[in-house]
Amino acid sequence: DNCREENRSSHKENHIIMTDHLEYPNLDNIQVALSSTAASSRPPVKLPQECLDAMNATIPEPYDFATEKSVLKKKEDRDMDLTVTSSGSREDLENSILVKMKSVTGADDDVCVAALESNGWALKPSIETFFQSK
Repeated sequence: DNCREENRSSHKENHIIMTDHLEYPNLDNIQVALSSTAASSRPPVKLPQECLDAMNATIPEPYDFATEKSVLKKKEDRDMDLTVTSSGSREDLENSILVKMKSVTGADDDVCVAALESNGWALKPSIETFFQSK
């Protein structure tokens, strides 16, 4: 049995194929032609006109989210104003915002309060509203 195993293993070793240089002389002049009966029996695929039109359509510019960024910036500014001027009560906070608006605009209390109330006591939009109305 051992002799048979040795013989088998040595027989396998003798048949190692070297892949460095393979020659196939019978394949030197061969030509390969691909054909299919299934492909020739079906009509060609035709895309719908809307797909063809879409291929030639211009791609719109990417949306820049300017409005959304502006809203977020205003909210951050308002939150910052509220945080910086926070002095305890709501009345103290409103008075602090009113003083800031008066110092920037030079307007009367009534005008500043009206602008602040119409903008939810947000300082920056209230100042912008005041100067836009002038």
